[in-house]
Amino acid sequence: MTDVAVVLLTYNNAETVKTVAAAAAAGLAQHFPGVSATLINADAGSSDGTPELLEAAGLPIVVAHYEPPAGERAAVPFHGVPGRGEGLRAAFAVARDLQARACVVLEADVVSVAPDWIRDLAGPILGDKADFVGPAYARHRWEGTITRLLLAPLVRALYGRRLQQPFGGQQALSARLIDHLLVHPKWNWSGRDVSDLWITGAAIADGFAVWEAWLGPHAVRSRTRTGDLPSMLAETLGAIFTLMDRHQDLWLEVRGSEPLPTIGTPRAPLVDPRPLEVEAMRDAFRLGVRDLGGIWELILAPDTLGEVLVLETAPASAVRFPDDLWARIVYEFALGHHYAVVYREHLLRSLVPLYLGRTAAYVQATRTATAEPTEQALEEAALAFERQKPYLVEHWR
Repeated sequence: MTDVAVVLLTYNNAETVKTVAAAAAAGLAQHFPGVSATLINADAGSSDGTPELLEAAGLPIVVAHYEPPAGERAAVPFHGVPGRGEGLRAAFAVARDLQARACVVLEADVVSVAPDWIRDLAGPILGDKADFVGPAYARHRWEGTITRLLLAPLVRALYGRRLQQPFGGQQALSARLIDHLLVHPKWNWSGRDVSDLWITGAAIADGFAVWEAWLGPHAVRSRTRTGDLPSMLAETLGAIFTLMDRHQDLWLEVRGSEPLPTIGTPRAPLVDPRPLEVEAMRDAFRLGVRDLGGIWELILAPDTLGEVLVLETAPASAVRFPDDLWARIVYEFALGHHYAVVYREHLLRSLVPLYLGRTAAYVQATRTATAEPTEQALEEAALAFERQKPYLVEHWR
């Protein structure tokens, strides 16, 4: 038996795993003295001795055995852990057997993890206030634009909760939520649909208390995560689209959104000047218009495509991309994925130039803005997804 289970899913993380495990041990000692804790390691087949390095943390260790798909070892998913869903299932089963009251999942390649993360993730669970705690991070306004301009607004509109990081990696779960998930009939543990998002969606839809913890900076050092933009966008957005298909009962009736209860201090986006090649993004957008028009004609409504073509001809000094147009584009890609109008991998990758055009407009609009107008710009972008959701629902049914 244990009070807190700390789960580390690992895959060739020898360079960073000791730092993460040490921070977890320090957080438990500082903030939960006298509370029993166990480290659960689900390793995807590391060849660099990663599992052995966990012993330095000084916590009891239990190994959660699972076999990741061979294909995911050859082409590791964007989050860097082959078979992450199977790894989570195996680790949760161990946590249940240990009768853990709280289960904290940490990423083994996040070098910014701090002892306070354990306090803020596990605290609401141990205090019987929350069943699920997800992360929010302190980031520069131009970092994580896939999340800020695409994934978070989409998930917010679908599930009605204003999640900062739908694919946040760090998370904490209560014993009753783990029990619920392990017997849930609709969870495909072995799919490539990113179980983290399904966990969050199921927790919201099934009435569990979902919180958010502000954890500070999120710095990753990894040899296995992909840095390829088309792959990253295709895998993350493809995961959401797949879940939209499989679990439409969770989101079709949701309207509007509400904030989550939080722990920690919300962080405004950092606004220090940083170089960013807006013109290169615009060039990629223009190239997409020229090369992908044939695919976009199959995905986008004629009026939507017409508005995109108008943007392509606008002068560089007038970089813009209306929020409602962007939301409608994303929804029409979701519909195209739903109805399989073209090969789904091609569909997902063909969104990249449109995403770069949208990002270029956001960067240009916030280049000289302070933190508050930047946050307002992101809020307006998210509200557009809520406004356009009836369009999605009408064409989905």
